[in-house]
Formats: sequence, C-alpha cells, structure tokens
Amino acid sequence: MIRFDTLRHGLVSSIALAIGCAAMPAFAQSASEEPLGDIVVTGARLRQESVQKVPIAITAYSAEDLEKRNISNLNDLTNSTPGIAITSIAGGTLQMVYIRGQAPANTTNDLNVEANVGVFIDGIYQTSRNTIDIISVLDVGSIEVARGPQSALFGRSTFAGALSIATRAPVDRFEGNVQGTVGTNEDYRLRGSISAPLTETLSVRVGGGYLSYDGYGKNAANRNDKLGGTEKYALSGAIEFRPTPELTALLSGFVTHSKTELTPSSVLPISIFNCGNVNAATGLRTRYCGPLTTPETSDLSPNLPDTTARTRQVSLNLNWRRSGVSATSITAFTGAENRTYNDYDGSSLGSFVGVCTAGIACFPAGAYSRTTNVNLVTSGRERVRTFSQEVRLQSDSDAPFQWLSGISYFSSRIPLAALGLGADRSGLAANERVVQVSPPINPAPIGFGGYDFSTNPFLTNDWANNQLFATYSRASTKTMSVFGSLSYRLGDLRASAEGRYNSDRKRAQVFSVLNPLAQPGFNQPIDGTTIPEAGVFPVAGPQFARTFNSFTPRFTLDYQATPDIFFYASAAKGIRSGGFNTGNAVSPTGILAEEVAYQEESNWTYEAGVKSQLFDRRLQFNASYFHIDWTNAQITAFTNNPTSQGANAIVRNAGDLKTDGFEVQADLRLIDQLSIGGSVVYSDPKFQAGAYDSATTCLVGSGVTATAAPGCPDVIIVDTPSGKRAATSLEGRRPARSVKLQWNVHAAADVPLGEDWKMAGRVDVSRSGQTYADATNLTSFGARTLTNVRLGVESERYSIAFWANNVFDVTYTANAIGQPRAGIPFAFFPYEVYLGESRRMGVTAGYKF
Repeated sequence: MIRFDTLRHGLVSSIALAIGCAAMPAFAQSASEEPLGDIVVTGARLRQESVQKVPIAITAYSAEDLEKRNISNLNDLTNSTPGIAITSIAGGTLQMVYIRGQAPANTTNDLNVEANVGVFIDGIYQTSRNTIDIISVLDVGSIEVARGPQSALFGRSTFAGALSIATRAPVDRFEGNVQGTVGTNEDYRLRGSISAPLTETLSVRVGGGYLSYDGYGKNAANRNDKLGGTEKYALSGAIEFRPTPELTALLSGFVTHSKTELTPSSVLPISIFNCGNVNAATGLRTRYCGPLTTPETSDLSPNLPDTTARTRQVSLNLNWRRSGVSATSITAFTGAENRTYNDYDGSSLGSFVGVCTAGIACFPAGAYSRTTNVNLVTSGRERVRTFSQEVRLQSDSDAPFQWLSGISYFSSRIPLAALGLGADRSGLAANERVVQVSPPINPAPIGFGGYDFSTNPFLTNDWANNQLFATYSRASTKTMSVFGSLSYRLGDLRASAEGRYNSDRKRAQVFSVLNPLAQPGFNQPIDGTTIPEAGVFPVAGPQFARTFNSFTPRFTLDYQATPDIFFYASAAKGIRSGGFNTGNAVSPTGILAEEVAYQEESNWTYEAGVKSQLFDRRLQFNASYFHIDWTNAQITAFTNNPTSQGANAIVRNAGDLKTDGFEVQADLRLIDQLSIGGSVVYSDPKFQAGAYDSATTCLVGSGVTATAAPGCPDVIIVDTPSGKRAATSLEGRRPARSVKLQWNVHAAADVPLGEDWKMAGRVDVSRSGQTYADATNLTSFGARTLTNVRLGVESERYSIAFWANNVFDVTYTANAIGQPRAGIPFAFFPYEVYLGESRRMGVTAGYKF
C-alpha cells in the first residue's frame, strides 16, 4: 500500500519539477515540440470558448481524455477530479454531487429533488438523482465540471456548480467507433456509434452501449454471488438538419436502463457506540465518535430484488444566425422511473423478534410465545416527468460588446415518490404477528414486548411486487426565468455582468398508511411505478404550495495580460430553493407546523484566478482562490417538537457558513513523449456562531439546563417555536461529506512505434481526505489514496490497452448513512457503511472508422 507521506512528497516533487523545468532557458527554446492543446467548452457561458479563456474554474474532459483516464462511471470521475465528490447509497441510488465542500442536505424529504450541484445532459437538467450514472453506456462526447455558482445562466440547482455531460453530435462525414472491454469480475462492456451524412443538409448519428458487471463485494450469506454488480444499456440518436447556412435543427435523444445489486455495506453495531448521552433502556451510548472502517465481507440478505432505473430524453435544438445575432430555442422532455431496494436490518439473519399468536390483539403490547428472525427490506419508487423550454438571443462572440438575453420555462412533476417496507412472513401463520423485543438485549424465549407497528401491515412473501408503502407523495415545480448577460472588451480588459430572475412554484402532498391495526395485505401495494388510485391510502396530508422568488447575478472582470496569461476575478450568487418537510405528519408526536416549510439557502462566492500556458505552451498552470459566504444553510436535522416520538427527520435552515479555499492545477510536457501534472483543491467550510444541531443524542438533560454529552460539541441556548432550549453548537464544524483536501498527480508517456503506431501509458494517483458523516463532525470516513494505470498501443484507427483502477486494492469507506434500523430503539441511528470499489482490471480494444 502506498503511504500518504510518500505520495505527498511525490506531489511536491512533481510541482517543483514542473516549475524548475519551466525555468530552464533551453526548455523555452523548444519551439518544434508539440504544445499542450486547448479544450473548447460550451456550457459555462452558453458560448464556445477555450477553457483557458473562460473566467470560471472548469475541469473539462473530451471523449479521448475520458478514455485515457479510464473514467467509465461517476465513481471514476470522483477519483480523477479534485474538488468534486459524488456519493450514492444502496444500489447506486440517490446520487449526491458535492463541489468545494458545499454539501447539500440529505434531501430525501425534499419532494422536488433539488440539489446543490445541477447535472445536465445535453443542456437539459436531470431532476431524478437516482438515474444519472449512465456515462458508462452513453455515447459521451465531453464532460465539464464548472465550480462555483452557475445560477445566473444555468439556473436550476447550481448553487455550488454544474456537471454537464454532452453526447456526440452528428458530423458531415461518415465516421464511427466501436469499443469492447473484458475485465475482472465478469466485467463486459460494448459501446459504439456511427455518424453519416444522408444528404448535403441532413446528418444522423446513432449509438449504443451495454455493460455487465458481476460486482466486487463478498457476501457471507451467498459466497457465489458478489455484491455491487450491475447491468446497463443505452441507445442514443441524433438528426441534424441544415437547410440553409443560417439555420440548424438538431433533434436528439436517448433511453437507458439499468439493474444494480446491493452495494457492499455493513451496519455499525450499537454495542461499540462510545459517545453521546446514555439510552436508559439499553445502558448504551447513543453516538459513535471516531473513524468508520469497512469490512471487506458484508452479510446481507441474499436474493433481494435489483434496483432498477429507466430514463429517456428527447430534445429539439433550433439555432438561427444572421447579421451577428443568433437565436436559439431548446425544447426538451425527460422521463425517469426507478425502483430501489435496501436491506433494512443490514443482516442476512434479519431482525430478532417475538411471535404473538393473538392477531390484532397483540397491539399495543403482546405476549410472545417464541422468538424468530424476520428479514426486512426497504424500498422506494420514483416517477419523474419534466418539460422545459428555453429561448435566447445573443450576439456573436467576436464583437467587443457582447450580449445575451433569454427566457425559460421548466415544469417538473413527480406524481409518485413512495417509501415502503417489506417483512418476510415465511414461517408465520395467518394469525401471527411479530412483537418487538428490542432494546437489543438477550430476551427471554417467552414474554412481553412492544408491538412493532412498522412490520405487521407489511408482511409479504414477495419483496419485489407485493410491498406496502408507508408514504406516497406527489409533487410538482413550475419555474419561470428571465436571464441575460452583458460583456464589453476594452483592449485586453473585459467586464461582464450576468443575472437571472427565477420564480419557483412548488406543490406537494403526502399520503400515509398510519394504520397499525391493518391486516396483512389490507392496503394495496404499489406495483412498479404505477400511481395508486384515490383512496388507497387511508390518511391524506394537506396540500402545500409556495412560490420562491430569487435573483442571482454574477460579475466578472478578466484581463488577457499576454496571449498565454489570463487573469480573472468574479463575484457570483447561488440559490438553492426552499421546500417542504412532508415526510412526517404535523401532530403532537410528529413535527411542528412551523417546520413544514424551510427557506432557500444562498451563497456569494468571490474568486480570483490565473490561467496560463507558458514556455511555448509546454506548461499549463492554473490557480484560483475563493471565499464563500453561505447563508441560511439547509441541513438534515430533527424536529424541535418536545413531544415528538420516533425518528422525525427534517430539513431545516441551520445558520451560516464561511469557506476559504484554493485550487492549483499544472500540466507540463517535459519532452514530446513525456508529460507530468497534478492538481490540488483545498476547501474549508465552517459553520458560524449561532448554527446548531437539534438532535438530542448529544445532550444530557433537556430544556435550557441541558449540557453536552461526553465527546460532543458545546451547547448553546436557541429560540425555537416551542421555546428556548439548549442545542448542540455547530460553530467551527464542517458540513457533512465536505472534503477538506483533495489532490492528484499523473504521468503520461507516448512513445512512437514506427510511423503509424505508438505506445501510450498513464499513471494517476489521487488522494481524497476524510469527511464527516454529519454536521457535528464526530464520525469520519472516506480518506483514501488510489492509483490507476493504463498501458496500450494505438494507431489512428486501432487501439488496445490494459488498465487497472485501484491497483493496490485499497480498502476504503465510500459513504456512510445514519438512519433508524429495525429492532433498534429510535434513540440510535446506526451507520450503514458502504465499501468502496476494490481493484478492477481489464483490457479494452477499440476501432475507429
């Protein structure tokens, strides 16, 4: 295993080598050597520009870059791109994107699925966060990661940045490519596309991809079937029509489908909890302080259904240009459905319960005559439909004075978002109920226990198709926006101003079961993603509606000091819209009415940077410093209702944060055949005075006299709707899942093997520092140093390469989620800890024509 100190020394040495070589006079005279090339980006400011001339911090990958770095999924993108982190939970669901440590709240309760980083495919916002990891099978032409608020021009959910994926467009010549991969753990991939001109004015492109992977995680419950496997496919197509030189019409779209097994994971046993207050029923501490480790072998229920996801998108892009002005219209429709599954008790043995034979008379507490284990699985359903229309006018990019104006409409409907639970009733008679005998002690073989209301209405023999869903919600968002930009160049100095006025109209309603006396099978399950009929759910919640208005400007000043040195400074505002906490009912034992709605969060990001290509463009050196004022931050918390029972989680506005950080990136071509480089991103967001966490697990006592539990942060007195109380202070703490330090270094060689062939090799080493599982920063995870290699031979048409990701097979924790568990008192939130992907090797061959 590579030690961090060794790699840190290597990083410093590489940067020193780059600077030292750049300073050598002989190096500057190597005019015959090939310079570093530029990448043209289009998404950042809605214009085609060199990435080195855009006053925004951007990482851009062409299709060739993705191939050389062996980036085939979002996990690979995370490990190759400092400043960005992407996490998911069981089966690859609920993908969360983080940039510069601006980690979003866990927005499971946000029915409109807002995010801090917007994901766009072909310029179209992707509402569902359960279906975006499709780059392994899509015909991808480029990926751009824009850091900092992009709300002025991108609009939706770009509070901290934007991730843009572009598929390949048709070209006016016949071309194509096909690529196949065979790897370890039955990793099989096939992808290709063809573009051809049908007439002088009409071109078409079709593409497709397929992936099958057996997985990487061992499961003690089934040694013959690994965890983390997946099967995906995608079909894409585009038709470009150019009837005149001034008019272009591009109709494009894709469909995808994926099936994914459970991610290798384990549940942290509460017996090792070592901080926080003491739970009276068990005598155990309610928190865990320290780093999380991940066992290489999980023990999860075998034969759970696969998580499935389907997406489709179609868009029409019309562009007309004349007399220095272009008009663009983009019309798009997207649809997504997914069915997710997770092992709720986190064990193949299931949850330990008693069995009562008195039917509904077991409620509220009943005698049990024997004990058994029951497996439970949680499941989710989501159905998403969106329509968007954008129209804009803009000037050419060559004039000193440039302008852009536009309007957009976005409609998102989530008619189905359901959360449910299934309990295996195998071995139970019709009159038998399960009785909770937790707290988790050694129970007597017969006795009394509390009725476990969450299991009996959900007893089933068919996890995949016959589950009862505790909550079903429907939601919608309609957004109207007006946006524009002005830019003027005076010599080498350019000033720009951009802005967007945005109005979000949100609606949401939740339907609940809340019927603990129901007979098994009494309530109708949700089949697939079919919307239930009226009356299926006995409790209908109120309809919530609210309009959130905002204005998001961005101001930039840039200076082209020389043809190869570019300075910029910017100030930009980002907005993340507010929403509703509708997952828990407003009641004496639920959440407070004041907690239903939460407000928008905003940030001002101030940034100054330099982009340069020096010494005959052999050295590319970019650096930036940024400061972020983040206000009204949304975090996952718990209700302030003093009579609340159970785990009533909410999203609320916790307070303010400030962030200081920097980014440095360098690439140096030493000679024609060898280049080295690296990058480092440091970001340190911290909560300010007055920010607090509302959970009681870090408090001893209650009300204003409560004190901090062992290992927990200090307390402060806060005003809540229910009066003054002591709460855990977050001052000086970091948001959950924000990474303080990330870096990578790489070396690449291209060695000619005659006139037509060359040998290409590349080594990438990346380091991601630890992060925290929640805002109190008591539990950490995620630190890892990974090494990827690729070695191949290629010509203009043919290529074959051996590659390996995570060469040294480093074991690391990729994510951790704290949530209630079956059979464990609600005072505890055991962490479900996810194993990162182990070593993966293979051979990829390609052909271009």
